[in-house]
Amino acid sequence: MQRSISSVSIKLATLTAALALSGAAYAATGTAASAPVAAQTAVSATASDATGKPSAHRHHKSGDHHKSKRGHMRDAAMWVPGYGPLDTKFVESLALNDTQAKLLKDTQAEQKASREARRDAMKTARTEGLEQLKSGKIDPHAKLKQTEEAHKQAYAERSKLDGKWLAVWDALDAAQQEKVAAKFNERAEKFAKRAENHKQRKAAPDTAKVAS
Repeated sequence: MQRSISSVSIKLATLTAALALSGAAYAATGTAASAPVAAQTAVSATASDATGKPSAHRHHKSGDHHKSKRGHMRDAAMWVPGYGPLDTKFVESLALNDTQAKLLKDTQAEQKASREARRDAMKTARTEGLEQLKSGKIDPHAKLKQTEEAHKQAYAERSKLDGKWLAVWDALDAAQQEKVAAKFNERAEKFAKRAENHKQRKAAPDTAKVAS
């Protein structure tokens, strides 16, 4: 019984941490599709730490894994607010009708345009900041105000995109929504299993010390 309670606690803690990291990434970047990257990376980093390999090797593998995750995020075909991305193969398995497919395509296009506009804005702001530093004249007050305005704009854009993605979700029928829920449940169970494995590996050396 105690074992069961512990397992449930680990799963809840893992999911809570993943969602918290997702929220942080979401707030920092203003990119809906980037939100789960932090959660995914956190889980993969935990798994790699448990291998006991040299830190340099872990950093290398983590970097490769992060690049792979970024690739998956670019390939994400659908976003479910509060839960994360769905890849192209899975979305194809939903067998969307023409109306659903058009709604999805329009939302994908709007998100892509928003991401590109935000990237250009960040590039411009970075260039302007470097020019100010080179000139030796900086204005912290103006910079803070600029940052606050950027955050407000990003939040407004996020809210707009979330509304679009919610419309895509609402357009799914009951069977499709159940299939999506099952997919996220499967993903959550994998996270919990990795956390459990990490805990066991971490506890192994302590158990060995006690036995000796």
